[in-house]
Amino acid sequence: MDPDARISVKPGKARKLNYLGQLSVDTAHHVITDIRAYHADGKDNQQLPDIVKRVQRRLWQQGLVWENCVADTGYSSGENYAFPEKRGLRSFIPPHGTYKGGPDGFTYDGEHDRYLCPRGKVIPFRKVFLDSRTKTKKKSYRASSKICKGCPMRSGCLGKVNEKQFSVTYYREEYERNIERVNSREGKYMKGKRQSTVEPVFGTLTQFMGMHKINTIGIGQANKCMHMAAMAYNLKKYLKFVQKRSKIGVGQLVLAVLAKSTFQYLFGGFSRRRKLAFHI
Repeated sequence: MDPDARISVKPGKARKLNYLGQLSVDTAHHVITDIRAYHADGKDNQQLPDIVKRVQRRLWQQGLVWENCVADTGYSSGENYAFPEKRGLRSFIPPHGTYKGGPDGFTYDGEHDRYLCPRGKVIPFRKVFLDSRTKTKKKSYRASSKICKGCPMRSGCLGKVNEKQFSVTYYREEYERNIERVNSREGKYMKGKRQSTVEPVFGTLTQFMGMHKINTIGIGQANKCMHMAAMAYNLKKYLKFVQKRSKIGVGQLVLAVLAKSTFQYLFGGFSRRRKLAFHI
């Protein structure tokens, strides 16, 4: 038994020992830029900061600028919207369906960090706290019980409590900026790019390059297998690129520079389930 493998839970599939694989791909040329195995008992959104740091450092060493981070809903979290922004990246990550920017019918006043109820009453900000269940930062809003006295909406709005109180994610502004990008025309284009870029690469690795099952013990050995598969994939992409460019008479000096850049791409950091794309 592999001591580093963990039981993964996925709807519709049997529980078994796995590794959690993270894969990132260049949307321009479908080159694998990062691949790595993580313990399967973790969530995809917990790995994004580590991936971003590795990929951004590698691209910077090659003189490349990373602009957009494109990923699926599995990477959604307030922390993952705030982290790329701090590093100069724009995220295009669809939020979970459970996200709410506040109670229905309430209006947020960003200037004073407060909410207004449907009848115009103020629910002010109280404190920042760490949610004991989700382990995420949240902001608490609570109104005085006096402002709700005599309100015709009191019973439906308050329920069994005497004052209006609720909590909202600490990263509400980051959520809203990301959602605006995702719903934009560019965001829809980015979604199509991710689906047509990362999914085929992941399918090729699992179906044709032995990544459906790793016959090694230990997460270190699993990473070696995945590095080898990614390098083989990138070499095939490079050979096709060289042949195509050679047919139209591109000089060998240019090809040599491209070869050096591609090989330095290959030997960066890198396994089985979720995928991440980036756009330069």
